[in-house]
Amino acid sequence: MPDLWTLSARDIEWYAQSDTILERGRSYYRSGRVRELHLVSEDRLRARVRGQWERFYRVDVWIEDGEVYSSCTCPYSWGVCKHVVAVLLAWLDRRETLSSCTSTSTETRSLATWLETVPPDVLRDMLQEESRTNSAIEDALRRWRDLLRPERIPTRIIRLFQGLQMASPAGIRRHEEWIVHLLAWAKAFDSGAAAAIARQTLTCAVEMRRARPDVELTAIIAQVLELIEHHADAFAGDRPFTTSVLRNMVELFLLGRATVRALLEPSLLTLSERWSRRADVIAELKKRLLGPDSGAYALLATLCRLEGAIEEYEAAREHSLVSEEDYLELFEHYLATNYPDRAMRVGERGIKALGAKAPRLRERLAALYREWGETARAKRILKRT
Repeated sequence: MPDLWTLSARDIEWYAQSDTILERGRSYYRSGRVRELHLVSEDRLRARVRGQWERFYRVDVWIEDGEVYSSCTCPYSWGVCKHVVAVLLAWLDRRETLSSCTSTSTETRSLATWLETVPPDVLRDMLQEESRTNSAIEDALRRWRDLLRPERIPTRIIRLFQGLQMASPAGIRRHEEWIVHLLAWAKAFDSGAAAAIARQTLTCAVEMRRARPDVELTAIIAQVLELIEHHADAFAGDRPFTTSVLRNMVELFLLGRATVRALLEPSLLTLSERWSRRADVIAELKKRLLGPDSGAYALLATLCRLEGAIEEYEAAREHSLVSEEDYLELFEHYLATNYPDRAMRVGERGIKALGAKAPRLRERLAALYREWGETARAKRILKRT
């Protein structure tokens, strides 16, 4: 059998294997029922054919190992249908002028750009209306409905993350958008389905950050946190789920940069209290904190203070002194707990580390020295630049 470019009218007659089908196909072709005929690849055609009652059918024709194969979305199941014959005849007539695969790809990109400008509600209404007369769109919508059942979305998210690992920068953005859209939609699901989706997303995000530390996943993390917080009360009694979620959140925090940490820190504080799991988060942080990390120690200090673990708070805060606010917090804590000598040491360290960037700390330390009769030291502190 020849390829698409050497296909002849006699080849089509042989492929139809029925004079009746052949004549009906000719009638469909002559009456202009073949629409949107184009090359999907060098050896594959695709088109839409208008059938009876204004229904449209999608036709694919391809060559494989020298043989012609075809498929049509119409209900005819006794061999080659008239819609396939009509498409083949249209191909014979138009193949010299049809666009190449490259131009088809350009058209597809242009269509994708246009789709991004269409409001979702408008697109939804148009698809519903078109599906009434277009069987290909109706079939596609049914297939998508099956693919996007809530219980199938975790698998879909796994595949999107797998694609994300190998994607280009543009592909990364597109995969992230798909995942974000799925997570936003999942807020409408029941808590069981939402839990499975949230758990899988966080697991994949951790794996992704390990494999591709250059990909920050900020939008995905923000959306999955929103999903979790939306169902937080329903999740409270599910200890395995909350354990998994908090563990992955801690790991993402430790793997993340400042933007991701700014998202995760308030959620860790809120959810650990809401689910009565603060001690577990503290234990997880302490287990995973292996080196100097002032941001992680600052989170640990806050959790310990809220939990009432004062000694652990002090130890963690000593490892997280970066800004004047950090030094002032620990300084005031030592004063409040009646350890002025420790407050003085913290104040001296802060002034030495920050210099002119610690005016408030300088004033507080000088006031403390004056209170203890150390006026000379107070003057020295205020003069020091």
